[in-house]
Amino acid sequence: MKTIDEFLHAIHTEKLLDVATGRGDFLLSLQQQLGIFGSGIGIDIKPSDEWDSDKFTELPITFMQMDASNLEFEDASFDLVSISNSLHHMPDPCKTLAEMVRVLKPGGCFILYEMFTDNQTPEQQTHTLLHQWWGKVDTASGICHRSPYTRDELITLIKCSDLDNWQLLEDVDLSGDPFDLETFNILDKNIDNYLAKTKDAVLINEGVSLRQRLQTIGFQSATELFALGEKTSR
Repeated sequence: MKTIDEFLHAIHTEKLLDVATGRGDFLLSLQQQLGIFGSGIGIDIKPSDEWDSDKFTELPITFMQMDASNLEFEDASFDLVSISNSLHHMPDPCKTLAEMVRVLKPGGCFILYEMFTDNQTPEQQTHTLLHQWWGKVDTASGICHRSPYTRDELITLIKCSDLDNWQLLEDVDLSGDPFDLETFNILDKNIDNYLAKTKDAVLINEGVSLRQRLQTIGFQSATELFALGEKTSR
């Protein structure tokens, strides 16, 4: 079985669309890993200051503010479409997937890279519980942010799309220190930011408990599902 790196290196694309791109990190990673990368567009409902950073200045990458469920592109515009750790942020994930398939050329590739919540170590469960809490706080303030999906839920979603020849791989790295100080500092700031967003006593207590869990059990990133599909229909 090929590795994720081998699958990516075998892909040659002239025009790529990264949906819900955020800061553009996944788009940048694809630019570095694909066998051939012509140009890329990242779209997001909310612009990021990172779009104007030096790391994109010399690259054939542009960004646009756009709703993922209503893409402003013609049918069959891209050789590759991708989405990373954002499907659970979509108000209507099926509509988003349908739009991504619509703008994908026949013979083009679809990439989903998304964390899932089951079959985890206790340290990985800390990541999932934190993410679920972030989602509760965001949802309470009117921002769409549901719990990440299970592996089977993700597969059910993507296999309802008009795509074939799926390759499914799991990306997990448990080699890091679950009590890494730099990671703790980042997560502590994130917890503080989310505590500041809510006055709900239940959510505040949950955040405090999660900080304690982080310090006693530790943290490692949840396993990611890498799904590569192909648009074979016209």
